[in-house]
Amino acid sequence: MKKRKKNNAERAQKQQRRKEEGKRKGKGTIAMTNRENEAARIRGYMEKKAYADAINAFADMTAAGTAPEECFGDIARAYFETGDTTRAADWVTTTLTRDPQNVDVRILLGRICLKEKRTQDALKVYDNILASHGNVLTEAQRAAIERYAGLEARLSPAETRTKYPHLAAFLGLGTAPVGVPAPSAVKKPAVPAPKDVAVPPAKDVAVPAPKSAAVPGEKALKLNASETAAKILGEDIRPNEKVRALNAFAGAAYMAGDYEGAKFLLTKALEIDPGCDSSIKNMAVLLHDMGDTDRAVRVASEMKDTNFLLLRLLKS
Repeated sequence: MKKRKKNNAERAQKQQRRKEEGKRKGKGTIAMTNRENEAARIRGYMEKKAYADAINAFADMTAAGTAPEECFGDIARAYFETGDTTRAADWVTTTLTRDPQNVDVRILLGRICLKEKRTQDALKVYDNILASHGNVLTEAQRAAIERYAGLEARLSPAETRTKYPHLAAFLGLGTAPVGVPAPSAVKKPAVPAPKDVAVPPAKDVAVPAPKSAAVPGEKALKLNASETAAKILGEDIRPNEKVRALNAFAGAAYMAGDYEGAKFLLTKALEIDPGCDSSIKNMAVLLHDMGDTDRAVRVASEMKDTNFLLLRLLKS
């Protein structure tokens, strides 16, 4: 009888322990589901470019103790996009402390450095990314590095080759360091060869263009800068004609108030001909109007034919 009672008591204890364990697992599953839902909510805001909403929602989640750590990088970018580089830098540090290999956040760190006019720090960040992760970067990450570091790196190619060899190799400015694939081996975003493109003709150059060719207008401006550049670069025309076309479309974007688009197109023009005074002058004026006077003066000083009138304008 005593033995039976003892067995019954042991079974009851085991059942109780199993129930408690099941409850704990259930709570853990619910908590995980909640975090996943919260993360999806934050990323939904980011996809819609509702950065303020993402920040406010994350603040509420933090107060409730449900903030998902995997969204730290998203919050860093949200602060950056709203112009708060100080908080963006804080969240970059927090993210990289937990995930040192997060390439997207490291790219964002480079953007913060550029925004704060710490160009050398930015180029060092991008050079380190290529040194550590060059063989596993996605096409989007490669395109981002080329977009954000390309102009500054190409303005001083000799310095780039010396101080940032991996970046120089990536941009085709020099040979790759030992053990690193040459630029030709680096996979970059493919530029589609379009069937036709509207290439604005220059006054003193006959530009072969399809029947639909026209000076950039409202219809042309509906294409984003990257699509426009890709179509121009895919045309079977001489490099100097591509430079003229890119400058013409950049001018149209500038007049429409699309400074970022104009900057992207001028950067592509400088990739073709880094010494083109017209492209350099246009870039300098654009940077000045974007409020980046120091970079504007630096870019203008790279012109082969020094233009003191332009330099005076930029410094005023």
